[in-house]
Amino acid sequence: MDLPTDLSLPIFVYGALKPGMPAYHQIAPFVDGKPRKDAVSGYLFVRDGLPLLQLQEGMEDESKGVLIHWVDGKEADAYSIVCAFEPRGHYVWGTTTTRSGKTANTLLIRDPRNGNPQPLDSPEWLITHDAAFGPGLSEVKKMLSEINAMPGNIDDWSAWPRFYRCQMAYLLLWSILERLSAFCFGPGLDPMERVKGFHLLPRISELVAEIVQREDKVSDSRKASKFYRLDRTNAKKCFLYYYQLRSNLSHRGKGVRNEYDRLHASLTELLQITERYLQKLAQDERHTSRTAPLV
Repeated sequence: MDLPTDLSLPIFVYGALKPGMPAYHQIAPFVDGKPRKDAVSGYLFVRDGLPLLQLQEGMEDESKGVLIHWVDGKEADAYSIVCAFEPRGHYVWGTTTTRSGKTANTLLIRDPRNGNPQPLDSPEWLITHDAAFGPGLSEVKKMLSEINAMPGNIDDWSAWPRFYRCQMAYLLLWSILERLSAFCFGPGLDPMERVKGFHLLPRISELVAEIVQREDKVSDSRKASKFYRLDRTNAKKCFLYYYQLRSNLSHRGKGVRNEYDRLHASLTELLQITERYLQKLAQDERHTSRTAPLV
């Protein structure tokens, strides 16, 4: 996106860039003072999981968000990050007067007639509202429990359903992680580039080091000489390993019985990492709600 016209204005954010949300770490170095909860007159919609604001001045209902001021001299840098994060196809810059009386830049829905946006059943968007991180993740957990309870030895042909169900759960988990990566790094970024950035998220390296207790390597199904290593001291390598396993399943990795142990271990580890990270986000959401009063 292009920069807003007036860079001197603060920004009213209502999505993944809010404090406690997965993308806030990108703009945090440029934030001046403590962000404060605020609100504007308008409606919130959701399209492809992204929250969208349509202003409606004078209406009683308000959409909640956070007002952020930038460090002097860093406004252009901060807004450049926002513009790189938010997709042009969904948003356009606008200005609004918040409930606290501040004039601010904000991102508005580009065209409410396109893409079938759905009204949000809440005045405030939270990542925990997204079904992928609620029912979606619960389904992965349910499938893993069922896999663990299935009888048979994987070397027995009768146990192949366990292998394939494990693949189903792993691919679903990665679809959830790819959705999460869009909230963390921006939906316009290439999916592989987003995966390469997972290790940059707060506390992820600590979670990987705590949960991963094995070493392994997996080769690219299209180029057997290329390996990706699981190393608990290097979160970036771990996510590349997990993603390569996912890519192998999507291509030619569905017929190797001796891959079950690797796949099952990866599913178990990655599910725990994802759950613990989302739990931390939920805690941050609640903390921000309690400690950032409306100005």
